[in-house]
Order: sequence, then structure tokens, then C-alpha cells
Amino acid sequence: MNPTAILTALTLATSPVSGGAETPPPEAAAPVIAKLKGVASRASVIEAIAGMGEVDRAMRTSMLEATRDLALEIRAKVQAQAGVVIDEQDRAHTERLKSIIAAHGWPKISETSERTAATAVLIANHSGDIDFQRKVLSLLEPLAKAREARPEDYARLYDRVATIDRRPQRYGTQGTTCKEGKYAVPSDLEAPEGLEARRAAMGLQPMAEYLAVLDKMYGVCVPHPH
Repeated sequence: MNPTAILTALTLATSPVSGGAETPPPEAAAPVIAKLKGVASRASVIEAIAGMGEVDRAMRTSMLEATRDLALEIRAKVQAQAGVVIDEQDRAHTERLKSIIAAHGWPKISETSERTAATAVLIANHSGDIDFQRKVLSLLEPLAKAREARPEDYARLYDRVATIDRRPQRYGTQGTTCKEGKYAVPSDLEAPEGLEARRAAMGLQPMAEYLAVLDKMYGVCVPHPH
């Protein structure tokens, strides 16, 4: 849907109903009003998480766009220096998200929005605090099963924690190998033969599509030394 169509749809959704339509009975309106008031009561949480997410994405996108076409040996050095700046911002986001969780609990989809819940996991995924990541992972597991968090976000954080803990990743969302300049299936997989089924169950795209995205996003990969 193009931006004009989206704006039109939103305008219609907030315009008074005319033409003699019956006014919904109070019992039909009550849950709608309650839902809207619930979202409004969490406006500060939604806005805070959305803002952090925009900064997170902007910094990483800016780095990738600025370094993608550099020579491989130069790119690695520049990205390492840029990573110091990004890490500092990630630490600030981690502390802010901790405060939000302590005051309001984890942002469930039904209480905020799918985008808000996903962005909160993104911030946790980029945190350098492994204890915090483990805590968020334990919060997410039942929420993902209840569809109060996206299963694919749980999968990405599961793999991130597993990789840090030097355990095989389950969904292949984090580490990859590099073959002839292109990203390839990770070598540290739990039961590789079941990878595609596990990814599909969590709403993740097929591995081949994921690797193609990495190639486009990051450019030529550099094999990690063993």
C-alpha cells in the first residue's frame, strides 16, 4: 500500500461515521475504548522504544552504507572503530530498556504493538550485557508461545545467547561461514538436517533467502581465521 493510500485509510478510520449508520451499543464500544486507553497509557513506553530502535537502525545502516565498498582490509578496520561508537550507544539503550522493563514489564504485543515488541528484542539483541540477554530470553519464551512476542525475535535472541555461550545455534540467525566471498550456512548448528523446519516454525525465511540478504547488505565477506 502506497503512502497516500495508508493516509487515506487512517483518515477514514478516525473520521466520524455518517450516512445514518447505527451507533454501536455501549457493550460493543467498551472493549475498543479500553484497548485504545490501554495503548495511550503506555505511550511513553512505545515512544521510548521506537526512538531507541530508530537510532539503532540509523547507526548500523550508516556504518554499512559508508563502508560497504571499501577494500576488505580497510573495511574491517573502519568498522571496528565505528563499532566502538555503536557499542557505547547500545550500552545506553540497554540501561534504558532495563528501566522500562523494571517499571512497566516487558512490552507485550497486545499492550503496545508488534513493532514495539520486536524493537525491544532488537535492542536486547544488540546489548553487550549477556546476563540481561539471558533474562530477556527467559521472558520471551512463554510470550512467543502465546504470540505476545514474535517467535522469530525469540529465535534470533536464542541464537545470539547460544553463540556467546559457545553452544550450537538452533535457527542459524547469527554466525555464518564465508565461502568464496559469499555468506554460507553456519557451521555451529544444532541438528543441521532440521534447520529449515525449525526456521519455518518460527516464521523465519528459508536459509538461502537469508544468506542472499546478507550478501546484499554486507557485500563480500571475509573468512574468519581459525
